[in-house]
Amino acid sequence: MHLGRFILPSVPSTLIASIIEGAMSSNSIYSFSAKTTSISYPWPADITGIERIALSAKGDLQRVLSAFFDRSISIATVYADTYHHLSSDSPAVPLSLPPDSAAIAAASPDLPIVQKRQVHLQCSGRVVCTATSQVRITSPRCAYLNLVEKYAIGQTFAQMQMAPSFELVSVGLGPVNGLPLDMTPSSDVPLDKQRQQLWRRYTLAIPGFECDILEVFPSRDVCLWNKLAGQQADGQQAVGRQTNRHQTIG
Repeated sequence: MHLGRFILPSVPSTLIASIIEGAMSSNSIYSFSAKTTSISYPWPADITGIERIALSAKGDLQRVLSAFFDRSISIATVYADTYHHLSSDSPAVPLSLPPDSAAIAAASPDLPIVQKRQVHLQCSGRVVCTATSQVRITSPRCAYLNLVEKYAIGQTFAQMQMAPSFELVSVGLGPVNGLPLDMTPSSDVPLDKQRQQLWRRYTLAIPGFECDILEVFPSRDVCLWNKLAGQQADGQQAVGRQTNRHQTIG
């Protein structure tokens, strides 16, 4: 999409510093001193170490999962419903994507763009996490990156080169509960499957880009996760054995 002479505003370095400081605020599960760093949260019983790593990820779950599985993690959009305001006193109306330059330029605290979306995080075609988000965009630059360039949430923070403030709201095992109605997952998942779930709700924010996110991991079966991760290693070993065989014959 051609935006003509539309120019993305720059971000002051002082603002970046304030956001980084905010990411380690008193509301964070992270704390540090001159020589120590700690993560403190009332985790549910039986949560494993690898689960705590995933649950404490601050907008970079794809990176964490990619490191664990040793392969790429892709995002597949399930739905994305986007709305904006034509005036400060008007109700939100649907916004067609990709938006035109006028809609992008109008994004502000008085005229926010709001998107309700759900995506699957996939590894080798298997869904390892379902993320349902409510995103409030009040910055033309963030709107351009997210809605025109199609950067996902984590990649938007990375492209902005800003560390988001992070608050872990809740963590649970089994069926998801205690959420706003419009964030509650679909009830078409059988109850026996819901009992295997691990989930968390958290918020991420930088000026102009605020996200309320629910992530549901469909299974806590560590053997299944390890099996999926091991497939890559097995494949690499097989290639290595075949290469060595050819070298020996040559």
